Amino acid sequence: MVNLRHCFPAFWGAALLAVSTSPTIAGTCAPGSAEPVDAVRQMYAAAMAGDRAQTVAAFAPDAYLFDGGVRFTPEAIADFILKAEAAGLKPRWTIEGVESHVACDLAWSSWTNRGTFTTAAGTEPKLWLESAVLVWRNGAWKIRFFHSTAARTPR
Repeated sequence: MVNLRHCFPAFWGAALLAVSTSPTIAGTCAPGSAEPVDAVRQMYAAAMAGDRAQTVAAFAPDAYLFDGGVRFTPEAIADFILKAEAAGLKPRWTIEGVESHVACDLAWSSWTNRGTFTTAAGTEPKLWLESAVLVWRNGAWKIRFFHSTAARTPR
């Protein structure tokens, strides 16, 4: 017969190690005051300012996004926006109606993005339904996955 009393120290040692490396216990969870969608706002502000490096920095290194039916890397979407602006298209974005759900170092946010595209022909209102999955890394929310779908603009 096996004496289980000898197994308890090993069991509790493994359990303690597992709990101490848990993100919740180890302190890697985002603070309650950190708004996940702020990473998206920072990304849009950088893109509108033409700052490629800051646009890309809003994303996690392994991030990707879907916009306009195309899959992009953060670098590719930053380049796409810069090329569009160089061709005379001036996009402007405003995030409204944010809903976020946070679970320690992972968040899901959705919102309405009301914006405009301005060209030499004038300004056209635009509306998108957007969402993102964000991760808490090195003291900041980073966009891991982003999705944008054009919606009908209310008249």
